[in-house]
Amino acid sequence: MKKFLALLLAAILAAFGCAAVAEEEEEKVLNIFTWEGYFDETTLAQFTEETGIQINYSPFATNEEMLLRLQSNGGSEYDIIVASDYAVQAAANQGLLMELDKSLLTNWDNLNPDYLGQFFDPENTYSVPYTAGSPMIVYDPSQVEGEITSFADLWDEQFADSLWLIDDARVIIGEVLKMLGYSYNTTDEAELAEAAAKLQELKPNIRILNYDMSYNYLVAGEVKAAYLFTPYVVNALMENPNLVAVFPSEGIGFGIDSIVVPVNAPHPGNAHEFINFYLRADIAATVAEMQWYINPNQAADELIDPDYAAMSPFHIPEDLLATREYVEDLGEDASLFQNIWDEFKLS
Repeated sequence: MKKFLALLLAAILAAFGCAAVAEEEEEKVLNIFTWEGYFDETTLAQFTEETGIQINYSPFATNEEMLLRLQSNGGSEYDIIVASDYAVQAAANQGLLMELDKSLLTNWDNLNPDYLGQFFDPENTYSVPYTAGSPMIVYDPSQVEGEITSFADLWDEQFADSLWLIDDARVIIGEVLKMLGYSYNTTDEAELAEAAAKLQELKPNIRILNYDMSYNYLVAGEVKAAYLFTPYVVNALMENPNLVAVFPSEGIGFGIDSIVVPVNAPHPGNAHEFINFYLRADIAATVAEMQWYINPNQAADELIDPDYAAMSPFHIPEDLLATREYVEDLGEDASLFQNIWDEFKLS
């Protein structure tokens, strides 16, 4: 009987907790923590106009910075965070995220099922897909001999001192590993050593190694080719439609950035209201056209400009989609990649 009463009490408390998210009166404030500009001002202003909830926006530079902040304050400083898949996985594993109350997310069914149930949150207990994308090779055919189809093509001598790569250890080393026939996330010492050696061979071709994409070296004609994240590919193609963008034939890296709520968020009700607002088709369509990533909200598809929606970065061929790998949380083993990268940059 005592066991039954204990279970009954636990169920009542759990139900009360869910009700508290939905019904407790909160101050009209929402604290957002993500990359600079990842929520556009138009969307944020509309949310405030419709709800009266004022937004405090704090940017971070990297997923790692975000995780350190969450760990330091127990998830009590922010209400909404947008971060990459592996960072969401790490935060969930450390008990830093709140379970979503989907009874409050009445627009949940607008999401495309293809972006749900991924490795980092199999039941979408904690996360809502916000954007998705896959890095691409972009090149200027007027400066390049022949057709570029693979990541291996970037080692060609014609690219001497004329490549622009993302300054990202996991993404670049991951694609080198994929080119060599290994996993994006391998921790095998021999495979990583082979990738490190191969990466060193590319050094003479690299002119720009930069994570800051505020200046487009490809459009400016300072490089012949680049390997970039989805929005910077879109931007380059908008600026110069004569550029060519391709997914590496060896296989692709893939990522989903998601909205999450910290476990001790001060305004969980406002956070759920914001997520449900984002899930509206009209809002998701605005976000898609502002952020230049693949749109995971299927209800928004028909509202997006057809010419924009037809751009190649948003359409990964099925055969390559089947090869996709995500950057996964490797715990302490992530330092294996960073050590290779640091040595590469210093050499």
